[in-house]
Amino acid sequence: MNTKNVLIIAFLVLFSSASQGQLLKKVTKKAEKAAERTIERKVEEKTEEKTGQAIDSVFDAPKKLKNKKKDASKNDESTETPSEENNESSNTITQDIVSGSTFFPNVNQLFSENFAADAQGDFPANWETNSGGEVVLVGSEKALRLYPNGIYIANTGKLPENYALDFKLTTANLDYKGLSGSSFYVELVNEKSIAKTTASGAKFGFSLWKGSDIPNRIAVENWGKGVSKIQNNIDYKMADRLNGSIQFTVVVNGKRLRVYVDGEKAVDLPSFLLADAGRYIRFGLKGTNKTMNHLVAVHNIRITEEGEDLRSMLLKGGFSTTKILFNSGSDKLKPESFDFLQKLGKTLQEDTSLRVMIVGHTDSDGDQVKNMTLSKARAFSVANYLIDEMGIDKSRLMAQGRGENEPVAENTSEEGKAQNRRVEFKKM
Repeated sequence: MNTKNVLIIAFLVLFSSASQGQLLKKVTKKAEKAAERTIERKVEEKTEEKTGQAIDSVFDAPKKLKNKKKDASKNDESTETPSEENNESSNTITQDIVSGSTFFPNVNQLFSENFAADAQGDFPANWETNSGGEVVLVGSEKALRLYPNGIYIANTGKLPENYALDFKLTTANLDYKGLSGSSFYVELVNEKSIAKTTASGAKFGFSLWKGSDIPNRIAVENWGKGVSKIQNNIDYKMADRLNGSIQFTVVVNGKRLRVYVDGEKAVDLPSFLLADAGRYIRFGLKGTNKTMNHLVAVHNIRITEEGEDLRSMLLKGGFSTTKILFNSGSDKLKPESFDFLQKLGKTLQEDTSLRVMIVGHTDSDGDQVKNMTLSKARAFSVANYLIDEMGIDKSRLMAQGRGENEPVAENTSEEGKAQNRRVEFKKM
């Protein structure tokens, strides 16, 4: 083979290698872009089925509730710098959304009564009535025994628009005899008064005539000038709970009244408390007979201030919160978020007409593109929790991220950054 031919063959080998190198680079770039498009498409979908382990690691739903404790022990796993970790842990509440009572923990207590300072047999010092009553011992607890045809009001002061009332009702000796026409009721009125009637108000109550079918419904009624009157009987079995203790939670959110009996919702009326009804609470007893030793007593009474209910805020357009927490630099939900997310999930379960857009936001620390991706992933983690843990249909949820683009505070302080790391919920 002559020198010319050798040179030609060498040139062809080099040209082929260079072409293959360029082709490989093109293929690699196309693969990278395809992967990016796949991730972006995954973010924009409405929590579709997971298609690949590498991509889906960003969108994994949180552990099941039974793994809460296990997750809690791993909260410190993070790849962020110490300063960024501190930023995450300094979260403050932008808007106080849920709170109060044994039903909604961790809020301002407005009133509490366990009759500890009152002697048995006396009428409690912090109450007023038109019929008398006495402090009695129910098990190991003091309680206020209501007398027949009495109205009772505590010195609570005027209550706000949003609050929760917790109390126990204990009854005994409610046999069939002598209880026709007897009932227990709670009134939410506009003035502090023990008069039989007030200018406006609302009430719920039920019969104490155990042995009949009448206690198996809760009567509701409201009144006042210009009020669209509601008067109805709601089916709910109370008879089996008589001659024992019943836990009530009464939640007032503006015009809305909800009543929970032993943790189960029995009443939910969205436009019931009108004409300033609900500023004061009264207990009432109709009928019963002391000579037959009928016992109706209230105890463990507590009133706590509440935030506006989630349904109301969603119907008004939406809200944002910093109560939803994630591991630093991650879309993994912290267990501290579960109480709020379960309350939101219950709200969506109760009103199936609600459709919600979930929007993630970050502070300005770090790379802008990564912050956008992280905010999207966090929004999807919230959606996935509501779908997987609360059974919300995925067609009712959409998720997207805004990264650092829509701050609500300056990113120059830790407090401002904490306010910007938030999740927003918008009614669709």
